[in-house]
Amino acid sequence: MHASSWAALREPPHALSTVVVVLGILAPAVSLFITATVLPSVIAEIGGLAIYAWASTAYAVGSILGSSGSSVVIRRMGMRRAFLLAAIAFVAGVAVCALAPSMPVIVAGRGLQGLGGGMLIAGGHNMVREVFPEALWPHVLAMISVAWGIAALGGPALGGALVELGGWRIAFWTMAPIAAAAAALTWRILPSTEARGGDPTRVPFGRLALICASVLCIGSIANTYVTALRLVLFVAAAVAIALMLRLDGAAPARLFPSGMLSIRTRIGMGFWMIFLMGMSTTPGGIYIPLLVQVLHDLSPAAAGYLYSVQSIAWTLGTLLSARAKGRAVRVVIVLGPLLTAAGFAGLWFFLGSGPVVAIAVSLVLVGGGIGTCWTHVSTLILSSGRADESAVTASMIPSTQLFAIALGSAVTGIIANAAGLSRGATPPVAALAGAWLYGGFLVVPLLALVIGSRLRPAS
Repeated sequence: MHASSWAALREPPHALSTVVVVLGILAPAVSLFITATVLPSVIAEIGGLAIYAWASTAYAVGSILGSSGSSVVIRRMGMRRAFLLAAIAFVAGVAVCALAPSMPVIVAGRGLQGLGGGMLIAGGHNMVREVFPEALWPHVLAMISVAWGIAALGGPALGGALVELGGWRIAFWTMAPIAAAAAALTWRILPSTEARGGDPTRVPFGRLALICASVLCIGSIANTYVTALRLVLFVAAAVAIALMLRLDGAAPARLFPSGMLSIRTRIGMGFWMIFLMGMSTTPGGIYIPLLVQVLHDLSPAAAGYLYSVQSIAWTLGTLLSARAKGRAVRVVIVLGPLLTAAGFAGLWFFLGSGPVVAIAVSLVLVGGGIGTCWTHVSTLILSSGRADESAVTASMIPSTQLFAIALGSAVTGIIANAAGLSRGATPPVAALAGAWLYGGFLVVPLLALVIGSRLRPAS
């Protein structure tokens, strides 16, 4: 049964659709890893170190805005045109970055690139539900994780090689053909008349603006060093989110699916697990390369590839757990956060003293745990949403993940700076920051474990 499900993805009715989904995810995924690699070279040529962090913040804001608003675009234009619009926005952002004369232009281009990338990721998740039979959902979602694994493996190496060969501008241009190919294939395989009937859906500019404001506030927390201002930004983000949710609950065309925040419903518990497991990715992604260089004298390349172990383990965990059926699904949903919690415990214990092999094993547990449960929790969410909210439900999976990463990045920045890392990355300070980070974040997968133990997959 499992082999036949995988084989079905290679057959003509689904093979091309699978390629489109993978390419749609691969474009923003490769962009993320290549950009992180080339940004130091960008600063060296055009300056702008003071706003270095805003290149990532702008991309995060654009991504969340694009993925959250994609359901509105799909309702108005149909998935075919929405995918094309997303690719155009992404390629336009790539072009702005590649031609940028200054860092503020890079930040603007990254925001536009994030807008298109968020729409591409959300469009890929929408295609999973709309194009494939439900029996294939776990396998297509596993292929999405494979796309992220490919980007994590090849992105840093490709970006570094391109910078050496011809400069960072060429590295930006290489992202465009992937998005263009995904849009061209989508235009071919999807029907031209998909837009929902009835009155056109009004674009909820107010709610989208509140989403944008909340993410900007959260992203600014990590770039702010005054405690009082951090508190103001956090309160402003919370107020914007609460107001946006209140407005969305009363709107005829919602951005968020019904029951999304309820801990008493299957769909609500699923989204909370996505949020918590998404937050679990941030401490390793932001600080592992820096901390292991300071504490264990690893080269930048070795430190980068040590972190990539987490992404590779995520992909492998996804592929292995995608075979689970029936009661085994509940087992892997619980096993995932348990493994991730064990990985954080290992990082808390071994990061300062080593050995590096133990740190790598801990990262494998963190990434493998996320991958083990991710596909099945996502499948559960897709199958739990209301029929009239299918696009909203699918779009909110990547939106929730992106929002969790933004919040997690802000929290990790606060913890690391409180440990003294902003004043200098000496070995004692790095060891203290690592202990605080991974000891503190241990509570995140443990909360997911509690929720997962109560989650009952669909029969």
